[in-house]
Amino acid sequence: MQRVSFAAVLRVILTSVYAALSVILQCSVFPHLRLFGVIPELTLCAVVCIACCEDERVSCIIAVCAGFLLDTVGGDRFTLSPFLFLLAAALSIVLSRLVFRKKILPALISGAAALTVGALKTAVILAASGAAFGSALVKTALPQLLYGTVILLPVFLLTALHYRIFRYGRESKLKR
Repeated sequence: MQRVSFAAVLRVILTSVYAALSVILQCSVFPHLRLFGVIPELTLCAVVCIACCEDERVSCIIAVCAGFLLDTVGGDRFTLSPFLFLLAAALSIVLSRLVFRKKILPALISGAAALTVGALKTAVILAASGAAFGSALVKTALPQLLYGTVILLPVFLLTALHYRIFRYGRESKLKR
């Protein structure tokens, strides 16, 4: 039986809190910070960054839970966020394992892919509601993609800082 350290448990708990805070911020604060009528995908960015740095099982669980929480708290009808977030996490995990130590490239690639799919999902939902697809794409999906791209960088920097702190803590204990 493998022993789990207190730091590993604390890291997972803090990661879960970060994901939950991103959902709360996206549903409470960010609707007031609209850009061209669009709310940024803060939670999607957080899930992608977490998946680049965290263990595969924890990443997938957090992605699905964040998606369900966003669908529940967000007030919108069910939008398949858990499935989208799980795909974003899986892509991030695959890319980060291929690139290994350099986490910024997988985060940027999988973040851009997930934000693009999220923007297209929004355009399809609006088109199903009766809006013209081209209009929904230009007026909503494109600003959502750009706003999400701007949000991805600070979220990645905060996530990288969090994991750097925990990594250095593990390395210093191993050296002793």
